[in-house]
Amino acid sequence: MTIGCEQAARWTDPWLDGELDPSAAMRIEEHIAECPACRAEADMVRSLKRSLAGLREGPASPALRRKVLAALDAHDDAQDVERAAVARRRHGRNFALAGAALASVVLAQGLKLRAGAPGAASPAMAGMLPVVEDVAERHARELPLEVSNSDPAAVSQWFRGKLDIPVRPMLFRGREARLLGARLSDVQNQMAAALSYDVDGRRMTVFVFDGARMPRTGASAVMVQGRPVYTTSAHGYTVALTEQQGIGYAIASDLPPQECARIVSHAEMR
Repeated sequence: MTIGCEQAARWTDPWLDGELDPSAAMRIEEHIAECPACRAEADMVRSLKRSLAGLREGPASPALRRKVLAALDAHDDAQDVERAAVARRRHGRNFALAGAALASVVLAQGLKLRAGAPGAASPAMAGMLPVVEDVAERHARELPLEVSNSDPAAVSQWFRGKLDIPVRPMLFRGREARLLGARLSDVQNQMAAALSYDVDGRRMTVFVFDGARMPRTGASAVMVQGRPVYTTSAHGYTVALTEQQGIGYAIASDLPPQECARIVSHAEMR
């Protein structure tokens, strides 16, 4: 699936730093090859990075270094504010669009069920299936981590400027769940964070993404700490889906559904 100029602009910096997974890198390379404007932007950013690298290595005075770093921090802060505003607007717009699209899926699946179509999926699974399949497949790949750190604050800082949503690693109170690190990934062709955990010696991945990508259905869910949690499976992995303040979370592991639900009940989402 191709990407547009807006996504290319967000991905250019991590792409130049080699921080994108192969599928995302391929999409931005295809776009830049066909788009002169984005190609020129990428060349400019590449040139700026080289200049800054030279500045770090050259005999710059402490005062000049402080000024450059302060200017970069101010630029990052301004970009964070703009990204947050754009994300809020897009979230509201996508929520309405997703609701309309989901209504058509539920209606179609309902007609199949009433007609007794063999193997017809439930409306809940019809809405969840694309996200669940995507998350299970990416968990199964076990790609190398791009940041290896057990400090949630350090991992959160690493994602700053790379995504237009805040990434705050889950904390699992009362469980032997250790944060190992993270990498950039994507969910349904939208950039996401993939946080890797060790849970009693077993691997678990928590995907953090824009809540507008979350499946919204009228199906019942288990309420955990006041949040609805949907638990299902794909490709032999258990996937639990939930949402907090517009941020979507998908937890993938090879743990049984009951054990996964217990882990989610200990999760602290800030």
